[in-house]
Amino acid sequence: IKFSWNYQYRSYNLLLKKEPSVRDILDSVNEPEKYSEIVFCGYGESTYRLKEMKELSQLLNRNGAKRLRMNTIGLGNLIHGRNIAPDLAEFLDCVSISLNTADPEQWVKLHRPAPEFREKGFESVLSFIRECAKVVPDTIVTAVKQPGVDVTKIQDLVSKLGAQIRFRPYLEDYQDR
Repeated sequence: IKFSWNYQYRSYNLLLKKEPSVRDILDSVNEPEKYSEIVFCGYGESTYRLKEMKELSQLLNRNGAKRLRMNTIGLGNLIHGRNIAPDLAEFLDCVSISLNTADPEQWVKLHRPAPEFREKGFESVLSFIRECAKVVPDTIVTAVKQPGVDVTKIQDLVSKLGAQIRFRPYLEDYQDR
């Protein structure tokens, strides 16, 4: 969606005009207790806004949120220069990390990380998964079942890291893009 479909999905433009503030987000989530889950997700790395995510989580929990999850590509430790898993465990119920491959070179091709993350990114993501699995009981690694990706190797790797695996379908095309 991000690269091939120019942020267009099922007639929706998913590109935000600006980064929403904590207040913007709170104003858009009316009655958080009505939702089974609230997810921090985007087309960048969610952990860039760790401070805001923590603040939002505390406010949402006070207002009845049932479950909070973050979707990430797992570069938070590199971004912050430290293990952030204990921070996440304080305010999230689930961490979902998109890995998509067990091969470091293929990871670079699939994820297209910024240049500063290409060399150490894959190993950092594996470390992030391992650390999250220690402190966030619901740590899930996702991978898209796509051509050229060895799902058995991914499943074995994720098992060794102590996390759960969830495979997602490969989206070739949607008629309502």
